[in-house]
This record gives sequence, C-alpha cells and structure tokens, in this order.
Amino acid sequence: MSAVFAADPGTLPQTVTLKTSLGITLSGIDLVVTEEESPSGGSAAFQATTDADASFTVDLYAWGTADAPATLRIETTPGQHVQQILGNCTKTWNLDVAEGRSLALTGATQAPARLTLEPVMALAGEVCGTQGTPGSNGGGGSSAGGGSSSSGGSGGNVTPPPTDTHPAALTAPRERHGPALVLGFILGLLATVLLLARRLGAPRRR
Repeated sequence: MSAVFAADPGTLPQTVTLKTSLGITLSGIDLVVTEEESPSGGSAAFQATTDADASFTVDLYAWGTADAPATLRIETTPGQHVQQILGNCTKTWNLDVAEGRSLALTGATQAPARLTLEPVMALAGEVCGTQGTPGSNGGGGSSAGGGSSSSGGSGGNVTPPPTDTHPAALTAPRERHGPALVLGFILGLLATVLLLARRLGAPRRR
C-alpha cells in the first residue's frame, strides 16, 4: 500500500513509478522517501510501497527554490526482491533504488511531474522444475538415474530365470545303469543254462 499523507497548502503530491526492461511488474516494493529543505533547514521522511501498477504517491513539502533547491532522495529498504517466472523456471531478482533529485517547490501550485525510476536488478538465483512422464494405466512408475520401477496393475512383463539343467545332467548316467544290469543278468542266466546243458549231455563214466 502507498504511504500518502494528508495534503495541506504547504504540500504537493509526488507520484513515482518503478519500471524495468525485464518486463517484471515491480509491485509490493518498500521504499523510503527523504526530503531536505536545505543543509541547514528541515527534513522529512516518508515510507511508501508500490501498488499493483508499481507506483506510489507521497505529499512533499513545498520546499526549495531555484537558487536554493531542496533535495529529494528515494531509496529501497534492504532485502527487496521480485520473482520472474519463465516456463518451468523461476528467477529471483534483487533490486535497488538510490535516486536523488533537486526540488524547487516553493510557490508552486501544481504537482511536480511523475518520476519514472529504473532500479538496478541483480539475479540472485534461478530454480527450474522437471516435468514427469505419466505412467501406464493401472500402475505407477518412477525413474531415477536411468532406471525404472513399477508397482501394481499391469506393469512390465517379468521373465523368470531359466530352469537349472544341472540336476538332469547328473541323473542321466543313473538311467543307463538299468538296461546294463538287465543285460548282464540275461547273459549270466544264458551262460548258466549252457553250462548245465553240457553237463547233462556229457556221457557218464563207469
């Protein structure tokens, strides 16, 4: 809000506007306006805040002549800053106003011309956000460092690891032992039958 003091016959309204080439509206900026009649005369100080149009108005005393002008000084209070939003980035600018003017208002009947001041702007910092990629229907997803993870719903298909084939290879030799044992049993049985047949067929000695 602007600090506007009640006008009287000895005061005149002074309007000041802050403007920057950055295209930022400088509203809500706190300033101090000081008026000095002369080095040995009176002085007055006013507090002001720029409105939505980056302007404020104060009532100055009708001090100063062409031969002995009064001094007007306009300064920002410490720590004044504004923010500028560009896309998904936000820039913070510090601003400073330190302006001095000479005044000759004694005997004046009209308000002095509007002052337009351009503050000194200094970039204090910049923060940029990131835009996330929406996940698939039925499940959420997140990524960090190039990896991804999913939970719930129909996320990515999971392929189980191949089954271990070593146990089958170990049991294969055991399966070949059965036929070998059967064949050995048959051969042994045939050999026994042939031996008995020879003994039965041989002539007996008397």
